[in-house]
Amino acid sequence: MPLEQEIGGVQDIHKLKEVIFDLHYRNAMDVEHILNYPSENESLMESSTDDIIIQGIMDLPADDEQDPDDSSVLPHVSPKDAFLPVDTLKNYLIQHEKNITDLVYTLLNVKDEIVFDSYAKKKQITIDAYFRKE
Repeated sequence: MPLEQEIGGVQDIHKLKEVIFDLHYRNAMDVEHILNYPSENESLMESSTDDIIIQGIMDLPADDEQDPDDSSVLPHVSPKDAFLPVDTLKNYLIQHEKNITDLVYTLLNVKDEIVFDSYAKKKQITIDAYFRKE
């Protein structure tokens, strides 16, 4: 390192010491300690060797194993099971300090669709057939 750079570095360190003194830090650290913080080198990540990288890639499961099983069937959710959480969420949004009316109206539409869907699925029967069931 040329002598001029070394002298400039020493002058910069003295300027930093003056600034730290002027700022009246309670626990003023040594400027050398600030510039070359000891734990800084500990946090550096060690570079992996090629063998470690290759082994890490080989240990990963294949893509086809990570895909979700498309053949799985979703569980049946009744209209009542769907209606209750939507109603609870609607009540929460109404009570929330930021009353978000658009979301409340959207949830009301969802509730209406659930109710309409549950009525649409019901099969209309005659009075005689109704009393024969019991």
